[in-house]
Amino acid sequence: MTSPGHRVAVVDIGSNSTRLFLCTGWGPGGPAGERTTTITALRRGAAADGSIAREAVLRLDRCLEDYAARIAAFAPAAVVPVATSAVRDAPNRGEVAAVVRARLGVPPRVLTGDEEARASFAGARLGVPDDDGVVMVVDVGGASTELVRGGPRGPEGTVSLQLGGTRQTERHLRHDPPLPDEVEALLAEAGGLVDGGLATIGGPAPAVGVAGTVTSLAAIELGTYDPAAVHGQVLTGAAVAAMAERLCAMTVAERAAIPGLEALRAPIIHGACLIVRAVLERAGLDAMRVSERDLLDGVAMAHLPHP
Repeated sequence: MTSPGHRVAVVDIGSNSTRLFLCTGWGPGGPAGERTTTITALRRGAAADGSIAREAVLRLDRCLEDYAARIAAFAPAAVVPVATSAVRDAPNRGEVAAVVRARLGVPPRVLTGDEEARASFAGARLGVPDDDGVVMVVDVGGASTELVRGGPRGPEGTVSLQLGGTRQTERHLRHDPPLPDEVEALLAEAGGLVDGGLATIGGPAPAVGVAGTVTSLAAIELGTYDPAAVHGQVLTGAAVAAMAERLCAMTVAERAAIPGLEALRAPIIHGACLIVRAVLERAGLDAMRVSERDLLDGVAMAHLPHP
Protein backbone atom coordinates (compact mmCIF):
# COMPACT_ATOMS: atom_id res chain seq x y z
CA MET A 1 0.00 0.00 0.00
CA THR A 2 1.35 3.43 -0.96
CA SER A 3 2.20 5.77 1.87
CA PRO A 4 0.13 8.98 1.69
CA GLY A 5 3.37 10.87 2.32
CA HIS A 6 4.68 9.61 -1.02
CA ARG A 7 1.72 10.88 -3.03
CA VAL A 8 2.32 13.96 -5.16
CA ALA A 9 -0.04 15.65 -7.61
CA VAL A 10 1.93 17.37 -10.37
CA VAL A 11 0.16 19.74 -12.76
CA ASP A 12 2.09 20.82 -15.85
CA ILE A 13 0.57 23.94 -17.44
CA GLY A 14 2.06 23.90 -20.92
CA SER A 15 1.63 25.97 -24.02
CA ASN A 16 -0.65 23.47 -25.75
CA SER A 17 -1.68 20.97 -23.09
CA THR A 18 -2.26 20.86 -19.35
CA ARG A 19 -1.33 17.58 -17.70
CA LEU A 20 -2.04 15.96 -14.35
CA PHE A 21 0.14 13.29 -12.77
CA LEU A 22 -1.30 11.64 -9.66
CA CYS A 23 1.97 10.10 -8.53
CA THR A 24 1.71 7.30 -5.99
CA GLY A 25 5.47 6.99 -5.46
CA TRP A 26 8.27 5.03 -7.05
CA GLY A 27 7.51 2.22 -9.47
CA PRO A 28 9.83 -0.20 -11.32
CA GLY A 29 10.77 2.37 -14.01
CA GLY A 30 10.43 5.60 -12.07
CA PRO A 31 7.52 7.59 -10.63
CA ALA A 32 4.23 5.69 -10.97
CA GLY A 33 0.64 6.83 -11.12
CA GLU A 34 -2.24 8.02 -13.26
CA ARG A 35 -1.64 10.59 -16.01
CA THR A 36 -4.20 12.80 -17.72
CA THR A 37 -3.70 15.21 -20.60
CA THR A 38 -6.11 17.97 -21.63
CA ILE A 39 -5.58 20.20 -24.66
CA THR A 40 -6.08 23.72 -23.29
CA ALA A 41 -4.14 25.51 -26.08
CA LEU A 42 -2.95 28.25 -23.75
CA ARG A 43 -0.71 29.76 -26.42
CA ARG A 44 -3.43 29.79 -29.10
CA GLY A 45 -4.47 33.32 -30.04
CA ALA A 46 -1.80 34.95 -27.88
CA ALA A 47 -1.15 38.62 -28.56
CA ALA A 48 2.02 39.84 -30.26
CA ASP A 49 3.58 40.55 -26.86
CA GLY A 50 2.80 37.03 -25.64
CA SER A 51 -0.26 37.94 -23.56
CA ILE A 52 -2.52 34.93 -23.13
CA ALA A 53 -6.01 35.31 -24.59
CA ARG A 54 -8.98 35.44 -22.21
CA GLU A 55 -10.54 32.41 -23.93
CA ALA A 56 -7.39 30.41 -23.23
CA VAL A 57 -7.45 31.36 -19.54
CA LEU A 58 -11.07 30.19 -19.38
CA ARG A 59 -10.14 26.86 -21.00
CA LEU A 60 -7.45 26.41 -18.37
CA ASP A 61 -9.89 27.28 -15.59
CA ARG A 62 -12.37 24.63 -16.73
CA CYS A 63 -9.59 22.05 -16.94
CA LEU A 64 -8.28 22.84 -13.46
CA GLU A 65 -11.79 22.65 -12.01
CA ASP A 66 -11.86 19.02 -13.11
CA TYR A 67 -8.28 18.37 -11.98
CA ALA A 68 -8.98 19.88 -8.56
CA ALA A 69 -11.74 17.35 -7.94
CA ARG A 70 -9.43 14.49 -8.90
CA ILE A 71 -6.65 15.82 -6.71
CA ALA A 72 -9.00 16.16 -3.73
CA ALA A 73 -10.05 12.52 -4.09
CA PHE A 74 -6.39 11.46 -4.43
CA ALA A 75 -5.43 13.31 -1.19
CA PRO A 76 -1.72 13.86 -1.96
CA ALA A 77 0.90 15.09 0.47
CA ALA A 78 1.75 17.89 -1.95
CA VAL A 79 0.23 19.63 -4.97
CA VAL A 80 2.89 20.92 -7.36
CA PRO A 81 1.69 23.05 -10.28
CA VAL A 82 4.36 24.20 -12.73
CA ALA A 83 4.05 26.43 -15.76
CA THR A 84 6.31 26.65 -18.78
CA SER A 85 6.93 28.81 -21.84
CA ALA A 86 3.49 30.29 -22.59
CA VAL A 87 3.08 31.52 -19.01
CA ARG A 88 6.74 32.44 -18.67
CA ASP A 89 6.52 34.74 -21.70
CA ALA A 90 3.13 36.29 -20.91
CA PRO A 91 2.88 39.85 -19.52
CA ASN A 92 -0.48 38.81 -18.01
CA ARG A 93 0.92 35.69 -16.32
CA GLY A 94 -0.67 36.93 -13.09
CA GLU A 95 -4.12 36.05 -14.51
CA VAL A 96 -3.03 32.47 -14.97
CA ALA A 97 -1.46 32.35 -11.51
CA ALA A 98 -4.71 33.60 -9.99
CA VAL A 99 -6.73 30.86 -11.71
CA VAL A 100 -4.28 28.18 -10.58
CA ARG A 101 -4.29 29.40 -6.98
CA ALA A 102 -8.10 29.60 -6.94
CA ARG A 103 -8.53 26.06 -8.27
CA LEU A 104 -5.57 24.22 -6.71
CA GLY A 105 -4.91 26.25 -3.57
CA VAL A 106 -1.31 27.05 -4.49
CA PRO A 107 0.20 29.29 -7.18
CA PRO A 108 2.17 27.76 -10.04
CA ARG A 109 5.93 27.73 -10.09
CA VAL A 110 6.90 29.30 -13.40
CA LEU A 111 9.92 27.33 -14.55
CA THR A 112 12.80 29.08 -16.24
CA GLY A 113 13.87 27.66 -19.60
CA ASP A 114 16.83 26.00 -17.90
CA GLU A 115 14.67 24.49 -15.16
CA GLU A 116 12.19 23.19 -17.74
CA ALA A 117 15.00 21.64 -19.75
CA ARG A 118 16.58 19.98 -16.71
CA ALA A 119 13.27 18.53 -15.51
CA SER A 120 12.56 17.13 -18.98
CA PHE A 121 16.05 15.62 -19.08
CA ALA A 122 15.68 13.98 -15.67
CA GLY A 123 12.43 12.36 -16.77
CA ALA A 124 13.69 11.34 -20.19
CA ARG A 125 16.75 9.61 -18.74
CA LEU A 126 14.34 7.17 -17.09
CA GLY A 127 13.38 6.09 -20.59
CA VAL A 128 16.97 5.18 -21.47
CA PRO A 129 18.19 3.49 -18.26
CA ASP A 130 20.65 1.21 -20.06
CA ASP A 131 22.29 4.04 -22.01
CA ASP A 132 25.53 5.13 -20.37
CA GLY A 133 26.39 7.52 -23.19
CA VAL A 134 25.56 11.13 -23.90
CA VAL A 135 22.11 11.86 -25.33
CA MET A 136 20.23 14.94 -26.49
CA VAL A 137 16.72 15.28 -25.09
CA VAL A 138 14.35 17.10 -27.43
CA ASP A 139 11.10 18.58 -26.09
CA VAL A 140 9.05 20.37 -28.78
CA GLY A 141 6.23 22.20 -27.03
CA GLY A 142 3.62 24.71 -28.09
CA ALA A 143 5.74 27.80 -27.51
CA SER A 144 9.29 26.56 -26.95
CA THR A 145 11.69 23.75 -27.74
CA GLU A 146 14.15 22.53 -25.14
CA LEU A 147 17.38 20.83 -26.14
CA VAL A 148 19.41 19.20 -23.38
CA ARG A 149 22.70 17.39 -23.89
CA GLY A 150 24.03 15.19 -21.12
CA GLY A 151 24.77 11.76 -19.72
CA PRO A 152 24.16 9.68 -16.61
CA ARG A 153 25.58 12.42 -14.36
CA GLY A 154 23.08 14.98 -15.63
CA PRO A 155 22.81 17.80 -18.16
CA GLU A 156 25.97 19.26 -19.66
CA GLY A 157 24.27 21.88 -21.81
CA THR A 158 20.70 23.20 -21.95
CA VAL A 159 18.85 25.69 -24.09
CA SER A 160 15.23 26.79 -24.41
CA LEU A 161 14.39 28.11 -27.88
CA GLN A 162 11.50 30.38 -28.82
CA LEU A 163 10.37 27.65 -31.17
CA GLY A 164 7.07 25.86 -30.67
CA GLY A 165 4.30 24.15 -32.58
CA THR A 166 1.67 26.77 -31.82
CA ARG A 167 4.02 29.76 -31.96
CA GLN A 168 5.50 28.93 -35.38
CA THR A 169 2.29 27.56 -36.89
CA GLU A 170 0.45 30.79 -36.13
CA ARG A 171 3.42 32.84 -37.35
CA HIS A 172 4.01 31.05 -40.65
CA LEU A 173 1.31 28.56 -41.68
CA ARG A 174 -1.53 30.95 -42.46
CA HIS A 175 -3.35 28.88 -45.10
CA ASP A 176 -5.23 25.61 -44.74
CA PRO A 177 -3.39 23.64 -45.98
CA PRO A 178 -0.26 25.81 -45.83
CA LEU A 179 1.46 27.10 -48.96
CA PRO A 180 4.92 25.76 -49.90
CA ASP A 181 6.60 29.10 -49.17
CA GLU A 182 5.00 29.15 -45.70
CA VAL A 183 6.43 25.72 -44.98
CA GLU A 184 9.86 26.80 -46.19
CA ALA A 185 9.73 29.94 -44.05
CA LEU A 186 8.99 27.88 -40.93
CA LEU A 187 11.78 25.42 -41.73
CA ALA A 188 14.22 28.27 -42.31
CA GLU A 189 13.41 29.96 -39.01
CA ALA A 190 13.45 26.65 -37.12
CA GLY A 191 16.74 25.67 -38.70
CA GLY A 192 18.45 28.89 -37.69
CA LEU A 193 17.23 28.63 -34.12
CA VAL A 194 18.21 24.97 -33.87
CA ASP A 195 21.69 25.74 -35.22
CA GLY A 196 22.18 28.27 -32.44
CA GLY A 197 20.77 25.90 -29.85
CA LEU A 198 23.08 23.06 -30.87
CA ALA A 199 26.08 25.37 -30.57
CA THR A 200 24.93 26.41 -27.10
CA ILE A 201 24.59 22.87 -25.72
CA GLY A 202 27.89 21.63 -27.14
CA GLY A 203 26.72 19.91 -30.30
CA PRO A 204 24.29 17.13 -31.17
CA ALA A 205 24.06 13.65 -29.66
CA PRO A 206 21.70 10.69 -30.14
CA ALA A 207 18.21 12.12 -29.68
CA VAL A 208 15.50 11.18 -27.20
CA GLY A 209 12.18 12.90 -27.93
CA VAL A 210 9.66 13.60 -25.19
CA ALA A 211 6.21 15.17 -24.67
CA GLY A 212 3.11 15.61 -26.80
CA THR A 213 4.52 16.49 -30.21
CA VAL A 214 6.89 13.55 -30.44
CA THR A 215 4.54 11.02 -28.84
CA SER A 216 1.79 12.17 -31.22
CA LEU A 217 4.05 11.60 -34.24
CA ALA A 218 4.84 8.14 -32.90
CA ALA A 219 1.12 7.45 -32.47
CA ILE A 220 0.43 8.58 -36.03
CA GLU A 221 3.05 6.15 -37.31
CA LEU A 222 1.52 3.35 -35.20
CA GLY A 223 -2.04 4.26 -36.16
CA THR A 224 -3.11 4.40 -32.51
CA TYR A 225 -1.95 5.92 -29.25
CA ASP A 226 -0.70 3.17 -26.97
CA PRO A 227 1.78 4.54 -24.38
CA ALA A 228 3.48 1.17 -23.97
CA ALA A 229 4.06 0.89 -27.73
CA VAL A 230 5.03 4.55 -28.14
CA HIS A 231 7.64 4.37 -25.37
CA GLY A 232 10.92 3.32 -26.91
CA GLN A 233 9.69 3.65 -30.49
CA VAL A 234 12.26 4.91 -33.00
CA LEU A 235 11.18 7.69 -35.37
CA THR A 236 13.48 7.85 -38.36
CA GLY A 237 14.37 11.14 -40.00
CA ALA A 238 12.93 9.85 -43.28
CA ALA A 239 9.63 8.99 -41.57
CA VAL A 240 9.42 12.42 -39.91
CA ALA A 241 10.14 14.20 -43.21
CA ALA A 242 7.49 12.13 -45.00
CA MET A 243 5.01 12.75 -42.19
CA ALA A 244 5.65 16.49 -42.32
CA GLU A 245 4.99 16.53 -46.06
CA ARG A 246 1.79 14.54 -45.59
CA LEU A 247 0.50 16.66 -42.71
CA CYS A 248 1.23 19.92 -44.54
CA ALA A 249 -0.76 18.72 -47.55
CA MET A 250 -3.87 18.18 -45.42
CA THR A 251 -6.51 20.52 -44.01
CA VAL A 252 -7.14 20.80 -40.28
CA ALA A 253 -10.27 18.65 -40.69
CA GLU A 254 -8.30 15.97 -42.54
CA ARG A 255 -5.58 15.94 -39.90
CA ALA A 256 -8.19 15.66 -37.14
CA ALA A 257 -9.33 12.37 -38.64
CA ILE A 258 -5.87 10.75 -38.62
CA PRO A 259 -5.86 7.55 -36.53
CA GLY A 260 -3.70 7.94 -33.45
CA LEU A 261 -3.79 11.75 -33.41
CA GLU A 262 -5.84 13.58 -30.79
CA ALA A 263 -8.14 15.78 -32.88
CA LEU A 264 -7.44 18.90 -30.81
CA ARG A 265 -3.78 18.71 -31.88
CA ALA A 266 -4.72 18.91 -35.55
CA PRO A 267 -4.39 22.72 -35.86
CA ILE A 268 -0.69 22.71 -34.94
CA ILE A 269 0.73 19.20 -35.42
CA HIS A 270 2.02 19.94 -38.94
CA GLY A 271 4.04 22.93 -37.69
CA ALA A 272 5.33 20.94 -34.74
CA CYS A 273 6.36 18.08 -37.03
CA LEU A 274 8.34 20.53 -39.18
CA ILE A 275 10.25 21.57 -36.04
CA VAL A 276 11.13 17.94 -35.25
CA ARG A 277 12.26 17.56 -38.86
CA ALA A 278 14.46 20.65 -38.53
CA VAL A 279 16.03 19.36 -35.30
CA LEU A 280 16.95 16.01 -36.84
CA GLU A 281 18.23 17.51 -40.08
CA ARG A 282 20.31 20.27 -38.48
CA ALA A 283 21.72 17.82 -35.93
CA GLY A 284 22.65 15.39 -38.70
CA LEU A 285 20.67 12.59 -37.04
CA ASP A 286 18.80 9.83 -38.85
CA ALA A 287 16.52 8.87 -35.96
CA MET A 288 15.05 9.79 -32.59
CA ARG A 289 14.02 7.48 -29.76
CA VAL A 290 10.66 8.31 -28.13
CA SER A 291 10.22 8.42 -24.34
CA GLU A 292 6.96 8.68 -22.44
CA ARG A 293 8.98 9.81 -19.41
CA ASP A 294 9.42 13.57 -19.38
CA LEU A 295 9.00 16.79 -17.38
CA LEU A 296 6.16 15.34 -15.28
CA ASP A 297 8.50 12.62 -14.04
CA GLY A 298 11.33 15.09 -13.47
CA VAL A 299 9.15 17.33 -11.31
CA ALA A 300 7.66 14.38 -9.42
CA MET A 301 11.13 12.96 -8.65
CA ALA A 302 12.16 16.24 -7.06
CA HIS A 303 9.31 15.82 -4.54
CA LEU A 304 9.65 12.11 -3.76
CA PRO A 305 11.90 10.53 -1.15
CA HIS A 306 14.80 8.63 -2.64
CA PRO A 307 13.83 5.05 -3.47
